[in-house]
Amino acid sequence: MATANPLMNPRLVEGVKTVVFDNDGVLIDSFEANMVYYGTIRKELGMPPLSDAERYFVHTRTHEEALRHIVPENKLARAFAIGRTMNQASLAPYFKRSDGIREFLWWLRSAGFGLAVNTSRGTSMNLVLKLMDLEGFFHPIITSCVVSKPKPHPEGLFRIMQEHGVRPDEVAYIGDSVVDQLAARAAGVRFWAYRDPSMEAEVHVENFWAIRAVMQRCYKGCAPAF
Repeated sequence: MATANPLMNPRLVEGVKTVVFDNDGVLIDSFEANMVYYGTIRKELGMPPLSDAERYFVHTRTHEEALRHIVPENKLARAFAIGRTMNQASLAPYFKRSDGIREFLWWLRSAGFGLAVNTSRGTSMNLVLKLMDLEGFFHPIITSCVVSKPKPHPEGLFRIMQEHGVRPDEVAYIGDSVVDQLAARAAGVRFWAYRDPSMEAEVHVENFWAIRAVMQRCYKGCAPAF
């Protein structure tokens, strides 16, 4: 395990052809938005605020998994109905694009890397990318709506590898949760942990400026876009 910094051996990132990103917590900081969303549902149901454990769970799982975890069975139908009436665009003030991510994506694309997303988020994914000015970088965008089994099942990563025509060892998956770590392990791809040194990962990424600098040392033939 290594932390991306100026002293890191660039050989640790050699051989990558496709970089896959989780969304929530990696491409964007959506924690506050998710807390507002699920907190509003709980409040409407007359339930207490989320516990710390529940806050972590809903931030890393699919919408359905999250609601089933924090709402009792007899209130689920009402919870889903409340969720459908909430305007996702109204949560925009609570979203923040991760520092340096757009510059990193521009450089990766200019250097010829394949880019994709594998997220537990569902139908709101395209709206989030639009709001954060991150449209047009990724193909495919694998959400919980287009797979039969969401993360930590490796189906999404397998579909990306098939689409890009790459082997597992040629893929780096950047995630921020145990769910991402397990998905990467199940698919046999490299796992780069974002801002969580407690996870098992080949590379730990504290910020996108640092990992970009390491990769530019390894892939010297590629001029930076910024």
